[in-house]
Amino acid sequence: MEIIDILKQKPYKYIFLAIFSIYFIFFQYADRLLLFVHIITPVDLILSTSPPVNPSQMPFPLWGPFLSVTTPFFTWAITPISLSISFILSLLVSTNVVLYLIYYRFLKTGAKKGIVGSLGLIATSLSCSCELFTALIGSATSSLPFLFSISFMDRLSETLVLLAIFLLSFSTYVLYNEINNRKPLSINLDSYRKIFMGAILIFISIILPTSVSFSLLKIILDILAGGIIGTLLSSKSKVLFYVSITLTVLIISFYDIFYSSFLLIPVSLLTGFFGSLGLKDMKKWVKLGIMHVIAWTMIMPGPISLILGYPLPFFNFSPGELYQLWIFTWIAGTPIAWFAGIYYLQYLRDSMSEINFSRIRFSPTTEFSGIKWILIGSFAIILQILFFITHEGYFVDYNGFDYNFLVTMTITSTLVMLFGSVAVGYGIYESIKSKFTLPKINRKDYAIFSTIYGLLISVLGGIIHFNVSGFPYPHVYLFMFGMPMMDPSVLLYFPPYIGIYIDPLEFMQMIAVSLIGGYLISLIRASSNYRKNAYALSLGALGICPACFLSTYVLGLISASLGASLLFSLSNQLIISFSADVALFLTLIFTLRRNRSYCEIDFKK
Repeated sequence: MEIIDILKQKPYKYIFLAIFSIYFIFFQYADRLLLFVHIITPVDLILSTSPPVNPSQMPFPLWGPFLSVTTPFFTWAITPISLSISFILSLLVSTNVVLYLIYYRFLKTGAKKGIVGSLGLIATSLSCSCELFTALIGSATSSLPFLFSISFMDRLSETLVLLAIFLLSFSTYVLYNEINNRKPLSINLDSYRKIFMGAILIFISIILPTSVSFSLLKIILDILAGGIIGTLLSSKSKVLFYVSITLTVLIISFYDIFYSSFLLIPVSLLTGFFGSLGLKDMKKWVKLGIMHVIAWTMIMPGPISLILGYPLPFFNFSPGELYQLWIFTWIAGTPIAWFAGIYYLQYLRDSMSEINFSRIRFSPTTEFSGIKWILIGSFAIILQILFFITHEGYFVDYNGFDYNFLVTMTITSTLVMLFGSVAVGYGIYESIKSKFTLPKINRKDYAIFSTIYGLLISVLGGIIHFNVSGFPYPHVYLFMFGMPMMDPSVLLYFPPYIGIYIDPLEFMQMIAVSLIGGYLISLIRASSNYRKNAYALSLGALGICPACFLSTYVLGLISASLGASLLFSLSNQLIISFSADVALFLTLIFTLRRNRSYCEIDFKK
């Protein structure tokens, strides 16, 4: 089942559209982009394309080309960034809700006991509510405009939006696989990976500042680390769980002294360690219930504080410290609650329900779906190119704008173009799949040949350089602002041996070319008629050779011999580069057209 197939079905498409519309408007309102206020104006409608202050001083979602609509009843500020964030979060929230409803329908349809319907509804509601809280994180900081510095609020807002998009995207992936009878979270980690995860959590807790704002987050990370370490032992005892509770009560009771004490990390580790050993001796549904209670206890002070307009009191800490304390705890508790909810649904499915996927059918995707993705991706890319051409100073004018503003504008525009490129690539893949039957190939061969092809392109295309010298850069250097898709870029410099310079455009091209080239070679190897497909290998070389022109060395040699210094221009390099990609893509299409699928019949059977 494809997600797009699910969202087209009744009543799911109506639910999807309703939630999408409601959340889109809610985000505009919650993030103070849409304000419902009574404004006395001489006219009924005012359109403004100029921001009220310097763009670098505008709030995070309102960077870029600005449009505001003002009427006597409301005012609405619009930028490409604000619309993109609102669209992405609304899409993810509505998709998650629909997938949860389908999961619940599966549970209820295959229930072996009547109680599954009630328990499934509770589990779905808790998990779905957690998803909505995750999405709310992205707009939470707009309700606190005067508590901290503007720069802190902008950084926090950007971080929370990215976190919400990540968690919702991962949730979509997990739920989609769950309703397709796969368990992406059913991973048995070995001892070394558990030790590594625990060490990472401890390291993060150590580097976090020793302050009230981060103190509870440090404790949570150390308790999780101690719990992971506790799973390495085979011993178990319910008594140790009560020891863990006692330690937690002591931590909270003497929190004003404990949060800055050197005992914070070891006591928190012991708390998680004993709690893990105690949970082992409990039934699975009890463990999941305890995880839910703990996670929601961490989550709720944040939104309650926002609703009340002041933070929930906690000892004698200042309101500013408490706001940060509850927000950071909210962030930490959300993935725990979501994780517990998913495992609760898995528990119900595995122990009390038999999901029969044949009872619920979805129509296949249409051929037009590939074209839609191509159009959406192309539209996003073209808009960002036009934006850069007309607002070049927003990206490269270091003297006129704040450094953080330039970096954020470059990263945001690059991310939009990357999403657009992925959409175009997916649309092309869907179009090819609808017209051709893609022959199966050996996955091991595909991985090997794609890797070799990628290394070859990296060397010939100028990503990897050997025998380097003469650059006064450190071993690792980040170029954070500049032309979108050309920056942010990274330079790894280890003279006189090797230098690696890569930007998002080259990285995307390398991935695409490697996948196509590796598939072509694997297809030729898998074919029983090598002579028939030998031409494909020679044509595939056409996709490699133009990439040589991307190399600084080859380009310099040709330019010197021909006297054509114009070849050094960026536009000519891009033309040559994309011509190589087109040549390789046409080779793939030609090979698929020539390759005929066949079946063999074993007459003895």
